[in-house]
Amino acid sequence: MNNTEFKKIVQEITSKYGFMYCKKNYYYNSDKIIVVINLQKSNFDNSYYINYGFYVKDIHNDLQYPKNNECDITGRFLNETNKGIYQLDTMNAEELVVSLEKNILNFIVPVINEGISKYFKLFPNANCRATLNLKKYLGIN
Repeated sequence: MNNTEFKKIVQEITSKYGFMYCKKNYYYNSDKIIVVINLQKSNFDNSYYINYGFYVKDIHNDLQYPKNNECDITGRFLNETNKGIYQLDTMNAEELVVSLEKNILNFIVPVINEGISKYFKLFPNANCRATLNLKKYLGIN
């Protein structure tokens, strides 16, 4: 798979779930949260990392299009071998579609539907990646 095909598939799947492409990121904007999905090209080979982040609007009121590093908690999509890197030379389009769908349904959709606290119910160890403001907002120590 080449870079163009990879990005086209990512665009198709993210838009299916209501994401819009803007400023080199994919954004989902709801009443309470902004979800950011970002593609990070590897410097070493023909591969990408797919990062995501949640930006809680109750904590911030200033950004409409936050970057991944400005989010309250971030993570990385996992491929079929539970690694966070997508090797384009060895992956086909069907595998990418399945992986994207699985990651969006596991990591993103529950938070969109039930709020940021759902993320910590699903992934209790994630609080080590949360910002101090998010921990304070949720009452997490």
